[in-house]
Amino acid sequence: MTVSIRTIAEKAQVSPSTVSRALRDDPRISAETRALVQTLARELGYVPSQVARSLVLRRTHTLGVVATTVADPYVSQVTAGIEQAAAAAGYTVLLATSNGSAEQELRAIDTLRQRQVDALLVVSSRAGELYASLLPNLEQPLVTINSPRIDGHNYSVRTDTAQGSWLATQHLLELGHHRIAFIGGPPAGHSSAQRRAGYLAALAQAGLAPDHRLLLPGAGEADDGRRAFPWLMDLGATGVVCYNDLTALGVLAAALDAGLAVPQELSIVGIDNLPVGTLVRPQLTTVDQRTVELGQQAVAVALAAIQGEEPADVVLESQLVVRASTGEPVL
Repeated sequence: MTVSIRTIAEKAQVSPSTVSRALRDDPRISAETRALVQTLARELGYVPSQVARSLVLRRTHTLGVVATTVADPYVSQVTAGIEQAAAAAGYTVLLATSNGSAEQELRAIDTLRQRQVDALLVVSSRAGELYASLLPNLEQPLVTINSPRIDGHNYSVRTDTAQGSWLATQHLLELGHHRIAFIGGPPAGHSSAQRRAGYLAALAQAGLAPDHRLLLPGAGEADDGRRAFPWLMDLGATGVVCYNDLTALGVLAAALDAGLAVPQELSIVGIDNLPVGTLVRPQLTTVDQRTVELGQQAVAVALAAIQGEEPADVVLESQLVVRASTGEPVL
């Protein structure tokens, strides 16, 4: 007689998912239950079969990940968190990139579905509402990272990025800045709109009417910061909140090339807390998006959904990291 997880579950009077976790020594299961399940497994002669598990449960122990581009350090850090958590759970990762194209993102999703991955994780989706017709028929759980739920059919893991830009703007306001600019990110991205909203909320709470000339476009690249720098000077900005650290580093490079003193003549804040921010001088003030943790949390949500659970969405708080690129404005 073949001994299955269900057999052990009946003997132990627990659910099959509890048995599965106990056999993996999952700390979420009590030590007493783990010991009971593992003892029963030995006594009954249970032998796990990965092949049988894949055939019967239609699981391949692979996670499909779609990212905009691995050239973006933010995406690389999130992906690193995904790979760490997946490996710890015995899963492998299949990675596809969309190059910021909504159509390419959906094609990548379709390709990964055909590879029969157990769950799909999308980092910084550009497809948004295009998922509406796809999601109701999607067999695998879908976890979006740094994007909201789409019609309630997916799971969301994100940082409160509006709070992050609010913290950055509030920091400059507390230092005495009133001419604060904002350089945006990819227009199709959810994060750019959220960060813009946080910036505007901080100004409103300080009783400052926004000067829309100080709302500058961008795409999350260092060159956006370089291109924005002359506008910052012409408009009399003393501080700038940037969509991400790459944009902020572009502003910093342009300022130093122009002989401008940072932060005395221009305070600069980025968002993401990339390691490179500590290597430049002055070191970059930024907002920590907890990128590696985002990836790890996304895997935890995906694995719970694979087990048939209904995990709650995860929203991490942003954290301000004050370094040397911000200071009081020179009057």
